[in-house]
Amino acid sequence: MNSYVRMLRMIRPYAPQAVAAVVFILLFSFFSVFSFTMISPFLKAMFLDETPPPAVVQERLAPEQAPATGPDGHLNALQKTLGWQDEAKARVLAWTYRHFLNGTRQENLLKICVTMFFLLLLKNLTRYAQEMLLVYIGEKVIRDLRDALYRKFTSLPLSFYHKHKGGELISRATNDVLMAQKCVGVSFTTLLRDPIQIILFLAVALFLSWKLTLLALVMLPASLVVIIRIGKGLRKISHRQQEEMAGLTTTLQETVYGIRVVKGFAMEEHENRRFLARSQELFRQIFRFNRFMKISSPLTEVMSSAVGLFILWYGGSKVFTGGLMAPDLFLLFFACVFSLVKPIKNLGQVNNEIQAGMAAADRIFEVLDTPSEEKLVGEGRDPGSVRGEVAFEHVDFSYLPGEPVLRDVNIHVRPGEVVALVGGSGGGKSTLIDMIPGFYHPDAGAVRVDGVSIRDLDLGKLRRNMGIVTQEVILFHDTIFHNIA
Repeated sequence: MNSYVRMLRMIRPYAPQAVAAVVFILLFSFFSVFSFTMISPFLKAMFLDETPPPAVVQERLAPEQAPATGPDGHLNALQKTLGWQDEAKARVLAWTYRHFLNGTRQENLLKICVTMFFLLLLKNLTRYAQEMLLVYIGEKVIRDLRDALYRKFTSLPLSFYHKHKGGELISRATNDVLMAQKCVGVSFTTLLRDPIQIILFLAVALFLSWKLTLLALVMLPASLVVIIRIGKGLRKISHRQQEEMAGLTTTLQETVYGIRVVKGFAMEEHENRRFLARSQELFRQIFRFNRFMKISSPLTEVMSSAVGLFILWYGGSKVFTGGLMAPDLFLLFFACVFSLVKPIKNLGQVNNEIQAGMAAADRIFEVLDTPSEEKLVGEGRDPGSVRGEVAFEHVDFSYLPGEPVLRDVNIHVRPGEVVALVGGSGGGKSTLIDMIPGFYHPDAGAVRVDGVSIRDLDLGKLRRNMGIVTQEVILFHDTIFHNIA
């Protein structure tokens, strides 16, 4: 399943906040576009033309003076003269005159300024509300993801930790989680908000001139191809970058934990060289990643600007000949087209961030999809009060296929007996002991506690009956009581 879809599914517990965020995004987009589009007719009436438009004159006519509608229900004379698009434009302009431009210039200017202030106030209030809601959702999802990853770490079998380095796992729980946040953080806001703004600006542009709008959309597929190709490359590079970060974290962890050994053998310079090599490779991957990411926005802007300038030249030429639209409406159309550049750029940028986040999410879900340890808690048979009889019956075991560590081992230990396993390093002593609490299961044969195979027991309850002192000296950052208990 796509990692991004899985990340989005984690939003389900916060559906009310998500719905509220969408509502605020819709309001924000409406206030943004409305405040933008109203400027053109305001300025036209204030500074260029004091004559009310025909629609206003039409509305001011007495009912008996207005052209009548025929008995067959046909449109009146004005509707016959103008197309539906021109009529709608006239009605919008008439509404503007009727509500904002029916006084002196000073009175009209005051109305405009007050109206614009409240529009901008509402726009920014809704922006703050939607951003805070989406930040809340994003941080909650990342918290849930981090918690799920930690729970998975504690439930994975010991064999998993022999295949993965500690630093790599720490990197997945820290660096990868932070990168995955890009899927549900600011990028999620952009994915919801900017398409709505694009639709609204396109609607206004289509309303003003559908021909010029279609002409402006000709270059859109080319921009999408560029965005998609860059995004795919970024995902691969980001995956490699996360692997290098995991390697760097592993090297750092090994040095810190083994500093006594490093100093005891005077290996400081060797470890420095090893770390610097990792650091240099990480730098190379990060620089390569940013080289791809930073080129996306300029390319998108150049392509979008080229389309806008072509529209300015072509549409402006038509305006000069008087065959397209009024100059003020063309300027509004041109402004709408250029207003599409920013959200399109944002979508290109957010696609890059999502690809990077998905590369990290892939590594996280790889761990989450790993099968947990069998019969750890609440599964299997309750061993009750363990007497302490342990038996190995024809046990074979191997860490890797074809490389056996134990062959046909038979041991029987009675309750109360003290047994010491003596042998060379790597002979399998620790492996043998690790099979008693069920850290590993035999490839063949059986390990029994009080006559019951450990495969059939609840391992959590079995281990509570044991005391284990490992070779590693570990002191948890907790109280003495909890370290002992």
